[in-house]
Amino acid sequence: MELMRITDQNPTYCSMIVETKQEKIDFYNAVENCTAKLSDCVNQEIEFNNVYLQKTEVMEKDDKGNFTGVINDAVKIVLITPDGQGIASTSKGVLTSLYALFNIFGTPDTWDEPMRVRVKQINTSKGRTLKLEVL
Repeated sequence: MELMRITDQNPTYCSMIVETKQEKIDFYNAVENCTAKLSDCVNQEIEFNNVYLQKTEVMEKDDKGNFTGVINDAVKIVLITPDGQGIASTSKGVLTSLYALFNIFGTPDTWDEPMRVRVKQINTSKGRTLKLEVL
């Protein structure tokens, strides 16, 4: 049984409970002012205790990094660290890792402590993707 999945009917997920103005400010800043990209954290260990997922669209790039004009559906992923910093990605591999992680460990709102992971980059038939290795 799946705990959650981003779909057209369920376009966002947030594990944080944000009720006070300060909680809303902290959440907004973590999501909209991310301090790092997950792709810059390859082979690094990170801890996160909250996750924000939002259905979005991204423009495709060619092998040289130029935009092609083709727009694809994607999910904006923000891993929120215990100190409130956001680490962003739109990697399908990371999304798949999070779905598996949630199904095995539960969603972040049920964890007793932050999740420790290592960001891995793997080769696929279509290029490369990022995955999360639980530590």
